[in-house]
Amino acid sequence: MHLSHFTILLLLPLLTSSTPLGNDQPSFFYKQLSLTFHGGPASYPLSFPADGNTYPTNNGLTINRITNTDFNIFYNCNFYFADDGGKPVATSSSPDGKEVQVGTPRVVSGVNCQPTPGGGGTCLPVYASCEWCGGANGQGGCHVLNCCSGYCAATKCRPTS
Repeated sequence: MHLSHFTILLLLPLLTSSTPLGNDQPSFFYKQLSLTFHGGPASYPLSFPADGNTYPTNNGLTINRITNTDFNIFYNCNFYFADDGGKPVATSSSPDGKEVQVGTPRVVSGVNCQPTPGGGGTCLPVYASCEWCGGANGQGGCHVLNCCSGYCAATKCRPTS
């Protein structure tokens, strides 16, 4: 009995100084996008996170319109088109940027979109990509995005300590 009291007294400082298990910060996730690629009466969906990575469409349908319900895809996404003998690709936007018209319909081979926090997030976590170049058919320029940690260096959000 005395040994157990003694053991508790020895462990008490250790137990009271330890940190609780778990993470006090909410988990981070990127905004999930759902785009629909239209080619005449046919269409196909593609869902992916807005994390800056390029996602292949894996579909050979010739596209004349791309739609989305809640994200400005014209200014915040880059679309990659299959080569069609060097013919230029003209794109135009709806007023809210949620629809892109593709002039001279073309097969879309891939898409990437600006890293965007999901949920109520307003900033990107440490080591997330924080520099975005593109949008507006390649004419959008480059932008530094908001890092929760404080600063963006070498295209990644860096810790301050």
